Amino acid sequence: MVDALQTHEMPMGNLREVQFWFHQGAEHVPGLLYLPIEHEDPMPFVLIQHPGMGSKEDYFVAEVARAWARRGWICGGLDAPLHGERASADPMSLFRNPDRYPEIRAQFAAEVTTMLDLLSERFPIDMSRVGFVGYSMGSMLGIPAVARDGRFKAAAFCLVGEGGLAGAVDGPDADIPLLQGVATRVVGKLQDQLIPRERTEALYNALPGKKDIRWLPGGHFEIGPDVIKLAEEWLLAEL
Repeated sequence: MVDALQTHEMPMGNLREVQFWFHQGAEHVPGLLYLPIEHEDPMPFVLIQHPGMGSKEDYFVAEVARAWARRGWICGGLDAPLHGERASADPMSLFRNPDRYPEIRAQFAAEVTTMLDLLSERFPIDMSRVGFVGYSMGSMLGIPAVARDGRFKAAAFCLVGEGGLAGAVDGPDADIPLLQGVATRVVGKLQDQLIPRERTEALYNALPGKKDIRWLPGGHFEIGPDVIKLAEEWLLAEL
C-alpha cells in the first residue's frame, strides 16, 4: 500500500527545494527535489542516486541537482534502502547480507516507480524526458529500477559492473535486456579498487540499444567533476 505524497517546500533563490516522502508498505521513503520557480511548462526529470554510505544530501546529488535545475530540469534523489533518513538506516548491513540483494533491488525499483507516479501528479514533469544518473551503489540499484520502470529515456551508470547488487547480465532474472529503449552511458574508473574493469566491460557489452562507455583516471571513490560532466553531457544529448 502506498500513502499520498507528503512535501515540505521552501524557496532557494530562483529554485524550489522540495523535501518529499511517501510510505510504501512499511517503508518510509524520503526524497529531495529541486526545480525552477518560474517555470510552468513540462520539464525533463533526472533522478540522481547516491553511492553506498551516502544520502540524497551528498554534494554530487544535491549540488548537481541544483545546478541542473537552474537550466530548466527537475532533479532530485532518494535515500536508498537502509540509507539516509530511512527508519531502518544501517548502510553496512546491506553489504553484509548479499542474500538480500534481490529483495533490495525489487524494493528500490518499486519505490522509483511509485516516486515517478506521485511526482508527475504534483509537478510539471515531461514524462517523455526522464533520465537517471547513479554512482556506484546508486547505479547498482538504478539498473533494475530503470529497466523495470520502462519510462526512462536516458541513463548514466557510473562506477558499476555486472554481478553483485547490480544482478546478472543474462539469465531469467536479468534486468539488462529491459534497457533496450534506454540510451545508456557507462562511466568507469581505470584504477577502480572495487569494480574490476572486466566486470564493467561485461555490463557494457550486455547492454542492448544505444550505448557508449567512457573511462576516467582515478579510483572508485573519486566521484568528482569529471564523472559528473560525462553524465551531464550524455543527458544533454539524449533527453
